Amino acid sequence: MKEKISAFIKQSFVLTGKYFLGKTITSLVIVAICLLSFLLLDIKLLGLILPIIFLTNFIPIIGPWSGTILCGLIVVFQSPLLALYTVLITLALQLIEQFILLPLFIGKAIDLKPLLIIIVIIISSIFFGFWGVLFAIPLAAIIKAGYQIFFTKDKST
Repeated sequence: MKEKISAFIKQSFVLTGKYFLGKTITSLVIVAICLLSFLLLDIKLLGLILPIIFLTNFIPIIGPWSGTILCGLIVVFQSPLLALYTVLITLALQLIEQFILLPLFIGKAIDLKPLLIIIVIIISSIFFGFWGVLFAIPLAAIIKAGYQIFFTKDKST
């Protein structure tokens, strides 16, 4: 039993690390593309906009959308047309992240199905609000690892 507990603790740390590393990588990719796009459009206040995009990307589902809206509201004071471009660029990047980058970096790293992730986020948001949404995916991966370690038959015996 000690070996299983040790394996579970180790696996929990590994999965949590993989999740946050994957989110950091995808967020940095999004921010880098935004930086290049916004520099080409001569959008001001990049020191405010880019950290908002980076940080809100860590909140599943609602974070990227709220970051997009907030950045659009900031840029609207520079130019309404640039605000529209800002929103369109960040929305396009969010779709790329959700359908390409996240499955590539996080889905494979923690081995959770997309439908399960959506269900877990919804349930955790109902019961635990913001913190539930933030930690739903790594917690689901840890629960899955615990199930596999403690409740599945060891094939080597």
